[in-house]
Amino acid sequence: MHRILRIEHPEPHLMEISPLLSVHQLRRVLAYFFLLTYLVLLAITWDGIDFSSASRDGPLVFAFAVAVWLTYGLIYLLPAIFITWLVEKYVHREREIGHKAIFYPLAILSTGITTLFFFANAKLFTLYGIFINSFVINLVSTPGGLESLGASDASNATFAFIALGFLLLQAVLLAVTLFFYRKFGEPRWLPRRFFAGLLILFVIATVGERMVYTYSAATGITSITSLTQKIPYYLGISARSLLSKLGVKVDRKKSDYQLAKGNLNYPLNPLQVEKPAKPFNVVWLVSESWRADTLDAEIMPNTWAFAQNAKRFTRNFSGGNGTRVGMFTMFTGIPGNYWFPMLAERKGAPVIDVLKAQDYQMSFYTSAKFSYPEFDATIFSQVPSEQLHEIPGGAQGWEKDQQNVSNLLKFIDTRDRNRPFFTFMFFESPHARYYFPPESVIRTPYPDDINYFTLTREQLASQIHLIKNRYINSVHHLDSQFGRVFDYLKKNNLLDSTIVLLLGDHGEEFMENGRWGHNSAFTDQQIHTPLVLWVPGMKPSVYEGMSNHMDVIPTLMPLFGVKNPKRDYSTGINLLSDEVREHAVLAEWSSTAYIDNDVKIVMPLAVVATQHPLVTGADDRVLTAKEQDDLFARKARNLGGMMEELGRYISKQKSN
Repeated sequence: MHRILRIEHPEPHLMEISPLLSVHQLRRVLAYFFLLTYLVLLAITWDGIDFSSASRDGPLVFAFAVAVWLTYGLIYLLPAIFITWLVEKYVHREREIGHKAIFYPLAILSTGITTLFFFANAKLFTLYGIFINSFVINLVSTPGGLESLGASDASNATFAFIALGFLLLQAVLLAVTLFFYRKFGEPRWLPRRFFAGLLILFVIATVGERMVYTYSAATGITSITSLTQKIPYYLGISARSLLSKLGVKVDRKKSDYQLAKGNLNYPLNPLQVEKPAKPFNVVWLVSESWRADTLDAEIMPNTWAFAQNAKRFTRNFSGGNGTRVGMFTMFTGIPGNYWFPMLAERKGAPVIDVLKAQDYQMSFYTSAKFSYPEFDATIFSQVPSEQLHEIPGGAQGWEKDQQNVSNLLKFIDTRDRNRPFFTFMFFESPHARYYFPPESVIRTPYPDDINYFTLTREQLASQIHLIKNRYINSVHHLDSQFGRVFDYLKKNNLLDSTIVLLLGDHGEEFMENGRWGHNSAFTDQQIHTPLVLWVPGMKPSVYEGMSNHMDVIPTLMPLFGVKNPKRDYSTGINLLSDEVREHAVLAEWSSTAYIDNDVKIVMPLAVVATQHPLVTGADDRVLTAKEQDDLFARKARNLGGMMEELGRYISKQKSN
């Protein structure tokens, strides 16, 4: 007869541990394992909470920061705990012996993914000031997205080793937990109801910090709300109406700006076009990450010389801080929030329709991908795929730029000379890791490679001047490729009949405000780009007022014979007129920014109910809470105008 193993449970620390763990014992092992994993998460997220600023803002803010740090790691560990518990309940319905073959791998995998996710989040925030969000998910899931990161083989290999390392770490933690549990049983120094008490403390801390946040968000205590904007996935709670009913004086002035809802209505009216007697050719050149201060005689001698005979705009802002919005706004003339409805409807830029109707020959080139961001489904959706040219394979950005310029010049050279042409190229040399051949080196020293996954914030800060040297060398190479185009146009007498546009999609920051790269903030370094416009017959000039990518289309459309008022198809101004831009509206994945000569106001419209705007000086100067409130109140009317621009091309939904 088989002997039945009988498990009794007197005092937990007196149990004899059999080599075969009972279901109860397995649950205890997993509980301690998850506790150790929670401590790992606390260590990973320590640098993500700004404790020093919180302590300066007073004991309440510091206590709030500590409570958030202690609770939010556990909150995001809950999915791993829940999945393991759910499977355990199903498997152990009629078992007395724990099924380690299922639960050990499941626990290691689920917690390994969780810790790796938190590490990746922390690394993203350290380097770029952003977290894994819908933008990052889009980047990973869209063809060409990962390739656009420009990570080296060394970076990719490092990430693979780190991922395996986190799985190995969790396996080691589980092995250690099992070893000590088998050898010593339940820890004698822990209270008997330790986990129940931990759960009670977690609930109290979570409810407490959410109540503090709710009150702060309703009454305008920015020291609390600004802290949470640096915490990934912090889910604030809004209770303004309830608190108002309870007699609390609620701050409503920062919560009344929300995007209009409805269907896309762009352009407002069909475009009326009178074909010019002698249509201009168009050469439209855009560079990745081209910041304004690199356009000078040293770094870009060819472009600088060309700009002296054109119209140069010294204070031009992109439509956003990333490629998606920067390109979208220059080709449509409308703010970046319209990207999403345009993508949903696969609607292209009207300027393409205008030129197609005039029988323009078109050929577009990119050293990146037309599929990421999804330009082939938005601004270029009506362009036949055979006219959208990419270079496959793993060549570096500078190599692709050289080949694409050759292809572009060949297109112009072999065109039908009885028809106008429109060609576009997107250059990749200045994209991180910043690509250039040896002959383009004008700044040394510089690192041979940039390994994203081994850089700490301290290392990044100490090496940023070397990294910037790489960038300057890449921009110098960009200039050489621009120069090839200029030389060809001059040699073939095409400048008398060709509009030439030079822009950056956005800028690039090198820790001037604590960040590297772009897509993370609306600082000047990330949004200030060159804009050079050559129109045949136009006198050279330098414009020092504010301009914006959204001004390109209302400047060009009249030259292409469009007779509609510009309001029908753009929120920008005509840069060849006497109009003056008083403010700019920028956007990124989930926020928009109002910018004028006094202030920058960043508003996370998607979650406006629970987050307050970030208000800084126009020069990115950090303001006191009182200065922020005063400036925000002064700009209320301007913000109303911004909301009109953000909703102008939305057909408003009618309430029942």
